[in-house]
Amino acid sequence: MPLDPERRAELQAIKLRALVTEAGHNLGQTQPETLGQGSALILDNCCWLLADTERPEISLGQGILLAASRSLNELHVLFDHPQAAARAARQAQGLKPTPTISLITERTLATATSGPVELAVTPPPCPDDFANLCSGAGVETVVEHGMWRGEILGLEVARLVDGITEVGVGRFDREAGALLHGDQPTSQALAAAADQVRSQRHPGAGAHPLATLARERWLRHTLLADPTLVGLTTLAALDPATERTNLRDPAPAFAWGTNPDGQNVLVACSTGVDVNLVPQTAELIVRHQPDLVIVVVPPRDQLPVVKKSVQLLAAPTNLVPLEGPWT
Repeated sequence: MPLDPERRAELQAIKLRALVTEAGHNLGQTQPETLGQGSALILDNCCWLLADTERPEISLGQGILLAASRSLNELHVLFDHPQAAARAARQAQGLKPTPTISLITERTLATATSGPVELAVTPPPCPDDFANLCSGAGVETVVEHGMWRGEILGLEVARLVDGITEVGVGRFDREAGALLHGDQPTSQALAAAADQVRSQRHPGAGAHPLATLARERWLRHTLLADPTLVGLTTLAALDPATERTNLRDPAPAFAWGTNPDGQNVLVACSTGVDVNLVPQTAELIVRHQPDLVIVVVPPRDQLPVVKKSVQLLAAPTNLVPLEGPWT
């Protein structure tokens, strides 16, 4: 029987206190606080964080935001999951100062070993039939993690899966469309999906889901069309470190370009306060070694916690405000 949230939080707090005490620290009356499905403890200008039990992959980002919001100098993140710890250790290499990433072994902490730097996937060429299908519907072709997709202003409306074009915004929409309109020609289904997205995804767009989903990619789409908006001469889409699993949760969108000085520039587009922004950008810094990083956010999202957290990136970084095309 699953634990209720209060009991789970209590057990996480007890575990964190025991681990920090075992590491040689006197906690006194200091008590942990709940952070998602994890637990955090602030001690001597340092944040100790026990990773989220359900989504350990976001724990480093949670710790970065918490430490930035409290102006803390040190961050220790403790993981039960070896793979999550290895990935966090790899991401930490792109941060300065470098957070301490530990793997929990019973009641002791061991320094986590960084996982290998993952190489970018060489994409296959776009099949002519998929390119022609998208072109006929006014849909842009984009490849990410080796898979070809069709997008309208950064929002996916089709993807090529095992040579078959699946139409729809997100997995559930694609599955529903296949069930309800399976006898409809693909070109007709794609044109209808594209028109539906265009009707909602435009300047002055309201709160309709088609207008609010994947706004980071909409922001990137704008920059790809005009790199001079952020002072660049060239710009192309870049795979994120981790493939996006759904359209609902925020995820930074990346691009790679050059500036007039010939420097290689990593661009990260984000909206709101995204727990994945700094860790995923850090991982791409480790992978691609840019000369400069530009983090692009709408002006209203230039919050103090965002400004402080991006300053932790190991490469020279500029935070650039850019009004979203939806405003």
